[in-house]
Amino acid sequence: MLNERGVRYVRAFLGQPPGSIYYLWGDIPPGLADWVQPPDTWRVILYGHNGDAWQNARPYSFGPRTGAIFAPGTRGGHLRPGPQTDMVSISFTLESDRTPMAVPTLFQVSQDFYDGFIFAVECGVNGGERGKALLWHLLWSVSQPLTVLREQSSLYEAEDYIAANLHRPLAVGELAAQLGVSQRTLLSWFQAEHAASVRGYIRQVRAREACRLLAETSESIKAVAANVGVPDLQQFNKLVRSRVGLSPRAYRERSRHGASL
Repeated sequence: MLNERGVRYVRAFLGQPPGSIYYLWGDIPPGLADWVQPPDTWRVILYGHNGDAWQNARPYSFGPRTGAIFAPGTRGGHLRPGPQTDMVSISFTLESDRTPMAVPTLFQVSQDFYDGFIFAVECGVNGGERGKALLWHLLWSVSQPLTVLREQSSLYEAEDYIAANLHRPLAVGELAAQLGVSQRTLLSWFQAEHAASVRGYIRQVRAREACRLLAETSESIKAVAANVGVPDLQQFNKLVRSRVGLSPRAYRERSRHGASL
């Protein structure tokens, strides 16, 4: 359903349906301005408006039909609770079992999925077991295999830092200093997780983002090249060709005619 850049995943046991459920909907209450999830309780929030929030001091922006999952022990907060906000929240328990999956801390849903979530609330209010089933379906729908989890949690920070600074030169030493680790340690993390050097991974991300911008935006090729930190157009051409086997212009034209690579 999604695998967005920078999204974190947490381990959840989904072999059994959720346990006791508590629903909350309407304006974001003052209690969700800054809170900590109880150690045995999960929370899913689906937003109906634009706003800003955070999980464990990591900020994120959300829009209508953005979902957020708060694992037990997570500290969460919203920048602007109160009037002119809109959300549905489900707090629930999960029993340990033999079916661990990875669920994202943020995800997007379709209108049909949103309607199903609202229906889950209505079923829950009426005491129906169908509400639990729909919530269980939601969790399975956004779940991923455990392979998306990072053995080293600092890799999330490294990947986020690379994504946020893709437009400029990035040195391995700078990234290591940002994380407070040695360059050798950083390299070992990337080799273990991505089977690539740090520089190789950065190049992969630049190529992927370049192709996305070429396909999904009307920015000039020169602007796209600058946005991914490869302003030299000859080098940018090589970067795109290394990923899709086409020049930037040819790839854009092919994308606009409905073909994808």
